[in-house]
Amino acid sequence: MRRLYIVGASALISGLALSAAYAEEVKIGVVMGFTGPVESMIPAMASGAELAMKEASDSGKFLDGSTITPVRADSTCIDNTAAVAATERLVTSDGVKAIVGGDCSGVTGAMIAQVALPNGIVMISPSATSPGLSTVEDNGL
Repeated sequence: MRRLYIVGASALISGLALSAAYAEEVKIGVVMGFTGPVESMIPAMASGAELAMKEASDSGKFLDGSTITPVRADSTCIDNTAAVAATERLVTSDGVKAIVGGDCSGVTGAMIAQVALPNGIVMISPSATSPGLSTVEDNGL
């Protein structure tokens, strides 16, 4: 019986160690118009997204204990070139695995077409409202 307990305890410890080994930091981009015509609305939107990420991380239930780290970038809301460059930096330099944003429909469309889709990155926008965004080919993302 003692041997069974030792084997069981060893299996449990190994499982916990294995689970901890798979826990990692997952970066999620928050790309919104921190500057530009909607900047007064952005602090609450960004903070709401980051609070949800913190709650998921703190629960310990996200991807076997992985933590979520938000990484901010400025879409400007109106400058497609700046929004695409900021999103590209998040994906290529910062290594984000998903993106919350953009905030305005025009930059969101550019971010999807030029960065998210080509790199297999999932995006969810809290405020882009163009009906055209709902028919964008998403390749199953």
